[in-house]
Amino acid sequence: MTDDFFVDPEIKPSLERMRARMASRPPMTSVDIAVIRERAQEDFVSLNQNPADIQLVKDVDVDGAYGSRKARVYDAIGVRNDAPGLVYFHGGGWIVGDLDTEDAKLRRLAIASGVRIISYDYILAPEHQFPKPLDDCFAAVNFVRENANTFGIDPMRLSVGGASAGANLALSTAIKLRDKKQSWLRFMLLFYGTFDMVSSPPSRTLFDKDFGITTEAMELFFSLYVKDKGQRSHPLASPFLADLSDLPPAFINAAGLDILRDDSRALAKKMQKSGIQVQYEDVPGVTHGFTLLAHEVRAARRIIETAGQALRSASI
Repeated sequence: MTDDFFVDPEIKPSLERMRARMASRPPMTSVDIAVIRERAQEDFVSLNQNPADIQLVKDVDVDGAYGSRKARVYDAIGVRNDAPGLVYFHGGGWIVGDLDTEDAKLRRLAIASGVRIISYDYILAPEHQFPKPLDDCFAAVNFVRENANTFGIDPMRLSVGGASAGANLALSTAIKLRDKKQSWLRFMLLFYGTFDMVSSPPSRTLFDKDFGITTEAMELFFSLYVKDKGQRSHPLASPFLADLSDLPPAFINAAGLDILRDDSRALAKKMQKSGIQVQYEDVPGVTHGFTLLAHEVRAARRIIETAGQALRSASI
């Protein structure tokens, strides 16, 4: 199968490791959520070894929709009072992940952007199903803005971002802010997101089975996040289906071998037709989650740098 597609040579070792792991484990759809989380944590630890040393990394408390949650602040410049800010939501299919999931990546992004990043540990499904994780992210963004002085952030230079399911939550947060007539959001940073639970674009079939995340796994994620299948078309569950007008500018990244590739392609086109300024970057030969491989894949380092520059420019 892989011979039919260009595969970045630097991602091949990761792809082989992933295939070996998948072959040695029972399918994700056959095990308990606790096992899925244990596996994911083990995998993420290996991806976050030897992270960059930056001036400021600290854990803080943020009030979400359902109580206080942990967040992690990254700033490559150090202590400041009016930094541009990014509230970031990690990936993990809405069911796994925490503040350590994208730690190394966010340190690189902080260096590339010069922006203070606040990574928020939002509540997870299936214990908390749609729209509760979104409500939690929405509350967290508002809390950070309302307490901008505490976080050393300029409240008028605040953006949202995320990867995969986190990109879904970031975009839906931006839509919810717009719908509530809050127009202060500066920018959206969206890495290989899942934006449409209803359609079946070509990439869902093209890259199924052999490149990591599968359509079967996505179906599991969808079912655990959105209990009622009829709600999958809700514009805050599938934000591609929402009215996308009057949103802030966006950076959208797709991975060339990702079953979710076409989600990002379609989103970028629809945003542009809606009059939104979009920088779209489609990276060939890489798999879903490739930005977590920046320690060994130059394409990952380049896209983090490119995303950081876009965020920096939007935050001036």
